[in-house]
Amino acid sequence: MASFAPPQPGEDGERSRPNISAMEKAMRLLSMRALSETELRQRLRRSGYPLRETEDAVAECRRRKYLDDELLAADCAALCRERGLGTRAVLFRLRRRGISAPTAEEVLAGEAPDAELEAARRAAGAKLASLERESDPRKRRDKLLRFMASRGFRASTARRIMEELGTRAEDDIL
Repeated sequence: MASFAPPQPGEDGERSRPNISAMEKAMRLLSMRALSETELRQRLRRSGYPLRETEDAVAECRRRKYLDDELLAADCAALCRERGLGTRAVLFRLRRRGISAPTAEEVLAGEAPDAELEAARRAAGAKLASLERESDPRKRRDKLLRFMASRGFRASTARRIMEELGTRAEDDIL
């Protein structure tokens, strides 16, 4: 029976050297998906490239403007907002993608002032349909508040949405 063991490290403790240059590998990776500098660095290192060659490839990609963490962060933040996510959730996702905290916060600070509120309105509107079966207004309110918190919205934003819904809804959601 054949054994499928992972490749063994070389004598120097590193994986065997890949057949293509780190720059070629970086270009292949970036042609499939936009990556942050951190993500590209991690993938190249995981593929077995030495630190120096990895750093040189990342620097060259940045120089050629193939890597732009600010642009990536802005695109990711916009996509998160379209999906109805709050500021905390957006920050979490940006950090998970390897975007630095200052860059992530700068991108969010540059958003339209009502970006979170609009995302909250979309998210709450979509959730309300599933809450129609709940007859108790207090339970409906609690479920909506938990949903808003789970989507990363600030408490002040969730309260504002609840106030808006309370004034517009025919039945008392509050």
